[in-house]
Amino acid sequence: MPRQNNFLIGQGERLTQQVDVPTGGSPKVLPYDFVTQQNRLDTRLHQAYEYISALPQEACPDDRTVAIVTMHPRFIAKTDFPENLFRSVGLRAVGSRSVDITPEKWGVDSHPEQAQTDELFVTGTRESFAHWAESITTWEAGYGASETLQTIEDVSAFLAQGKVRSVPTDRDSVMLEVILHNADDEDVIRSFVEYAALVSATVYTEKRRDVGALTFFPVETEPAKVVDMAMHSFVRVARGMPSLRPLHPMLTRDYSDDGSFAISLPDGPPLTEDTEVAIFDGGIPDYAISQLAPWVSLTEPQGIGSPHPQYEEHGLAVTSALLFGPLSPGQVLERPLVPVNHIRVLDLDSDVTDPPNVEYFEVVDRITSHLDQNEGRYQYLNLSIGPNIPVTDDEISYWTAALDERFAHSEYIPAIAVGNSGESDAASGLNRIQPPADAVNALSVGATDQLNGSWRRADYSSVGPGRAPGLVKPDGVAFGGSQANPFNVISNNNWTRPVWGTSFAAPLSLNASAGLGVQLGRDVTPLSIRALMIHRAEDNDNSRQEVGWGRFEIDPILMITCPDDEAIIIYQGELPVGTHLRAPIPMPSAPLVGMVTITATIVIAPDICPEFMGSYTGSGFEATFRPHMGRFTNYPDGTRSHHPKSQPFFSEGAMYGGGEFELRGGGLKWEPCAKRTRRFQAKSLSNPVFDIYNHSRQPGSRVSADNPVPYALIVSIKAPKIPDLYNQIVRAHAGVLIPITPKLRLPVASQI
Repeated sequence: MPRQNNFLIGQGERLTQQVDVPTGGSPKVLPYDFVTQQNRLDTRLHQAYEYISALPQEACPDDRTVAIVTMHPRFIAKTDFPENLFRSVGLRAVGSRSVDITPEKWGVDSHPEQAQTDELFVTGTRESFAHWAESITTWEAGYGASETLQTIEDVSAFLAQGKVRSVPTDRDSVMLEVILHNADDEDVIRSFVEYAALVSATVYTEKRRDVGALTFFPVETEPAKVVDMAMHSFVRVARGMPSLRPLHPMLTRDYSDDGSFAISLPDGPPLTEDTEVAIFDGGIPDYAISQLAPWVSLTEPQGIGSPHPQYEEHGLAVTSALLFGPLSPGQVLERPLVPVNHIRVLDLDSDVTDPPNVEYFEVVDRITSHLDQNEGRYQYLNLSIGPNIPVTDDEISYWTAALDERFAHSEYIPAIAVGNSGESDAASGLNRIQPPADAVNALSVGATDQLNGSWRRADYSSVGPGRAPGLVKPDGVAFGGSQANPFNVISNNNWTRPVWGTSFAAPLSLNASAGLGVQLGRDVTPLSIRALMIHRAEDNDNSRQEVGWGRFEIDPILMITCPDDEAIIIYQGELPVGTHLRAPIPMPSAPLVGMVTITATIVIAPDICPEFMGSYTGSGFEATFRPHMGRFTNYPDGTRSHHPKSQPFFSEGAMYGGGEFELRGGGLKWEPCAKRTRRFQAKSLSNPVFDIYNHSRQPGSRVSADNPVPYALIVSIKAPKIPDLYNQIVRAHAGVLIPITPKLRLPVASQI
């Protein structure tokens, strides 16, 4: 159907209003009676204290230590946080992580066999733990923190062996990434450095990095000494130092008779210079710098070492993918969309992986330093590099923590390649996405094997899930090439070379994002562009685990227009605190007929808290769908509900597709992104609305952060029986909703 001038409809936020909707529920039935819980925890506390009391004095700064309090899976909401209990026994929470457990009792008849809950890391003096262990049998039900006590499943010591991850044993010396619970406590740092020296471990203090309340250190020691070093009370994790991802094997081959072909580069500057893309990668070979000079600048951070030739070739391939997409014989290349600044963050030392060195830290520092020194310069960022490790559900990498913190509040549109480990062992999780693709404030990109037509996930493309929150990762996929159908990029002397990998799917997706931004201009926020990319993605019944929300649309016309029987509305702004934001779905002037399909996507840009992995996002949302504003609930006393009836729209079952992954109870409301399509009979819809509530939380406390959070809501309404639906909606809301006329129309060829 004609769509040339049916542009996306903006300013949906003009329709919104704040409404008060009662929240809350009935008190929960406790899983354990008070006496039973006293006896359970009395035993566990004494066992924990037995380990704590035996720790070396040098491992306990100011005689403080860290233990684990495991919450019952039914009591992990913000309001269940046992702050009063911790205060009463002289403890405080310094972090958390998620864990799957089977509790002894559930307290309800209907329950899963296993569920995810929070392990809280709590700190206090050894005397505080001793007092709790000795006094718990004297507590009385109904007083002080006694009821809170009944929401706890377990209390245990934080064993040194449980802190050690993936440490090689086939060498005399290992380099570790050690993470400390710190919170700016210099006594903890000083104590750890001194204790490490006692157990023959070298702490590279000049490489110390703080993110949130965590401190990251490179530490070198003998494999046999790692557990001794991890006995320090405030060590959270000690793992083998990750190396950077290896280059895709195809980049190291000599191509002389492989289907390569000559190309002619276009003349003239980028189509627009109103914005700029930053690519953080391996640099650009000397032969290509002048070749790409009209569109690309090269930045070399101060103090970086000499370039690595293979990394430069990778950087050139990534840059080519962003500028021109996959090249084909005889293609007439359009002028690139926007200027690119390629920041070289890899050098010869980055190739040292046996044993891994501290370049893992240095590369992140080059990225973050450049972003901090150039605040406001870029809107689009590309990272096709990262650590060669899979994400885990209970811990975070320095890469993700440092970058996700900077990506919050939607200033950037970062595209991050998820990695090429898709053919690694699935049973052990080695095929999962790789950091920093687990960042919740970024667009994580996997690869497909075809650009057009029938497609599927490329075998090498790393798979989900991400970490909850941030469960649906990759966010989507784009063409990354395959052996049978390579992604051709610029090489020497204006010839091409075939490559494949998620490294090239990410910049292709970022180019599409920039295409949206250039066409829509300042009428949309970066967060709305990210939401639109997800909204327009099509999964074609592929697994959510493999392709996320689906294959990203890269056609510039299809991205910004609608067919005659569909309208796409953009809402953007901030979710308020303490009230619901009611977002009406605009209806046509004539009555609806036939079947109506509504697709909605909500994305927020929350602050993050890396030390509390169980509550990593500082904000979440809950969207209540009310399909018919004339239908209310009638109560037996003759009254009726204040607000129309609601029904599920977004759901945990739909979140990850057919039970492939089970969200923790209430976990959906802390996810930063939700999308779903539902079909309705026309008669069941009358001025439908979403009531969206901003959930804020302050990790480690029941006190809410109470901060508005940036949001973008994209809603599509499609009614095949109304051939002029788009025009009807525009006319019915004239002067309020405004079609976003493109500021610059792009040639389709520049995007493929």
